Amino acid sequence: MKKTRVISAIMVFVIVCMAFCGSVSAEETRVFTDDAGRVISLPVTIDAVSPAGALAQIMLYTLEPDLFVSVANVFTEEEKKYVDSRLLTLPVTGQFYGSKSTMNAEEIMELNKSLGIDVILDVGEVKSCVKEDLDTIQSQTGVSFAFITQNNLSDIPASYITLGNLLGIPKRGQELAGYTKTLLAEFASGMEKVGDNKVSLIYVSIVDGNSVNLIGSGDNSYHGEVINYLGNNLAPEAVTASGRGDAYTMEDIIQMNPEYILVTYTKDHAYYNEIMNSSLWATLPAVQNGKVYEAPCGPYNWMGNPPSVQRLLSMMWLGNLFYPDVFDYNINDRVKEYYSLFFGYDLTDAELNNIMIYAKNASSPSPSSAAPSPFPLGGILAGLGVAALFAVIIRNQ
Repeated sequence: MKKTRVISAIMVFVIVCMAFCGSVSAEETRVFTDDAGRVISLPVTIDAVSPAGALAQIMLYTLEPDLFVSVANVFTEEEKKYVDSRLLTLPVTGQFYGSKSTMNAEEIMELNKSLGIDVILDVGEVKSCVKEDLDTIQSQTGVSFAFITQNNLSDIPASYITLGNLLGIPKRGQELAGYTKTLLAEFASGMEKVGDNKVSLIYVSIVDGNSVNLIGSGDNSYHGEVINYLGNNLAPEAVTASGRGDAYTMEDIIQMNPEYILVTYTKDHAYYNEIMNSSLWATLPAVQNGKVYEAPCGPYNWMGNPPSVQRLLSMMWLGNLFYPDVFDYNINDRVKEYYSLFFGYDLTDAELNNIMIYAKNASSPSPSSAAPSPFPLGGILAGLGVAALFAVIIRNQ
């Protein structure tokens, strides 16, 4: 009888322990439904995230850079200056989708042994293949994959809220969503005032002698969303959705005759300089009138490529450039505010001037160079007066 009581006590103890351990385990994990409709299991506290592409990398960086345990791709020289130096030392897990896809299940499994990845994040457009693709690689690697929708500018506020909830930092997600929502509302109101009086423009993505690539118009132009919204894009409807744009000739460009020419950033400002110094472009009024502007870059190209949340900067820049009476604000202040809030970086005036070197209107001439100074004549008369005074003093002596 005594032995039976001991065994019963042990069994009760074991059951209680199992129940307790089960409750702890349940509390340590949670389920999350991503934007592809996939229900995934995640730790309650997430502190190890890998991006599955450039869009995810940019978005995660703006939300919380401390969560990175790997990067999708290495940072360029232009980007390195503005990002957390810790990220420059992290392993590269590659990109899952796109022409530059380098991610594979075997490498993820091997890296996960040392990184302990909580979730791999992908951001973009939810296509029909996304659910199946992510389910497959998730089962192969044993690592959770989560997808967040961000295809258009209007998707950004909701994407930040979703990502904030996914990563367990909802307040930060709401902060960036609120900023973006307010900005988009400001521009919706402003563009109503602009109405049909949009400026005409083209956005040059490649310059190669007589061959010129333009970012096209139309709904298929993911990279052209900002210019199609703020201006009358004279380029035909986009054939390709890539950041390279579609090819045209200089004869086509001359026929378009845009009021403004925007050109993508390149190292040493190569495309901008070619346009400004080429006889092929010199006949265009936009060149003659100094209305050629290079997209700022740092850490990412403001116009996109990849087209992520930094495009909000291009909205503020171009809105103020094209319609200063409608979007009447100090662009320097706006840019500094964005860099501080989204990138955690406090821009100096010198850095801002360098980033926007060919993105602003030419400065007005300084007063000293605007016209010949009237002071030389005054100086001569004053000199004669002093000479006369000395003459009087000498005579009195």
